[in-house]
Amino acid sequence: MRYESIGRKLPWQKKFDELLTYSGYHSSPVNRFLGFLLLLSLALAAGSSVFVLIFTGNVVYTLATFLSVFVGIHIAPFGYFSMVASKRAKEVDSILPDALQLMAANIRAGMTTERAIWLSARPEFGPLEKEIHKVSSKVMGGKPLSEALDEMSDRIDSELLDRAVKLMTEGIRSGGEMATLLDETAGDIRTAQNMKEKVKSNVTMYSMFIIFASVLGAPLLFALSVYFIEVTSSLWVEEMVATDGFGDMGGGAMLSMEGPDIDASTLQLFSIGAISVTTFFGGMIIGMIQEGNSISGLKYSPFMLAAGLAVFFVANILVTRVFGGFVGL
Repeated sequence: MRYESIGRKLPWQKKFDELLTYSGYHSSPVNRFLGFLLLLSLALAAGSSVFVLIFTGNVVYTLATFLSVFVGIHIAPFGYFSMVASKRAKEVDSILPDALQLMAANIRAGMTTERAIWLSARPEFGPLEKEIHKVSSKVMGGKPLSEALDEMSDRIDSELLDRAVKLMTEGIRSGGEMATLLDETAGDIRTAQNMKEKVKSNVTMYSMFIIFASVLGAPLLFALSVYFIEVTSSLWVEEMVATDGFGDMGGGAMLSMEGPDIDASTLQLFSIGAISVTTFFGGMIIGMIQEGNSISGLKYSPFMLAAGLAVFFVANILVTRVFGGFVGL
């Protein structure tokens, strides 16, 4: 009860409940899970920040660690269930034309609309089969068919299914020719899906450019920047030693110079953070370009992040070995 009372007061409770419904987990204890997740994130964030404070003594790093751990623990389940919901919706979209044509064939065979929908449930339809069974059970329990169909569209985050259900409910209310309506709707959906595939093939070059910029270009530039700061700092230390030597002879008091405002370790941490952010949003942009849904791109982000960081560290080592001999590092 304690977890449920905490989860019920969270502002993102409704959004997470909706996301679980789209993912097919609408019967899960949402409030209890969110309450437990909040307490867990606070405990892990506090423990991690104390650990960083002890070993670094830097308040900024400590606050950054607390916020990163706290936000990351909350983002992880949202991202996972978003991808599950998106995958579920794509499965329904891919099989929806066949289901509509099967319903139309059943109606032409002399069945009522309710029975035609019920008998159109096939195991190969995946999540749509379960939803059709739910619609049929509610209709048999006395609920109007149009309301049961509307509830089905509310459980799946699919625009195609939502439009198809609206056309079906309007046809049921107006008493139209359902078989013809379902066939034409299935044809329109297939046409839209074919056009989407053509657009997807035409914008592949944009995705390649984003991958090149975020996984290869940015890490290489950051590696060069870190090396440049290392060289500058090293030369500055040598210059300061030489200046101190002249100062002992009374000639260095007139010189007043300042070193770099940022050291290599700080720039390296910034580079890792920048690469992480760039690859994360780069994956979402690729998902938007390729599939029309940014959430679908989350599955690319971990691989792009790993590749970007690998390029950064390898480039840093290679640049140091190649150019280090020229400057004596």
